[in-house]
Amino acid sequence: MQEMVFSWQHVVNGNGLAISITGMGIVFVALMLVSLYIAMLPRLAGFFNKIIPPAAHHCGMEPAPSGPVEAEIVAAAVAYLHKNKS
Repeated sequence: MQEMVFSWQHVVNGNGLAISITGMGIVFVALMLVSLYIAMLPRLAGFFNKIIPPAAHHCGMEPAPSGPVEAEIVAAAVAYLHKNKS
């Protein structure tokens, strides 16, 4: 079995330094493009809203009830049972 030897000379011989710098450059440029896109998104949304106005969406949801919601009632019941358990 051949013994593996690790050294920086193998990295230099295989152009490892150039490959790693190129990879870091590609990732940097890609992240910069994503960052610029996110920064420009509000302006793009405003521009597209002028061209194509958003439609009024009615989801059919009813207004929130004024009394206690079912989840609140269940939470109160569980808290009561937890406090008064023997």
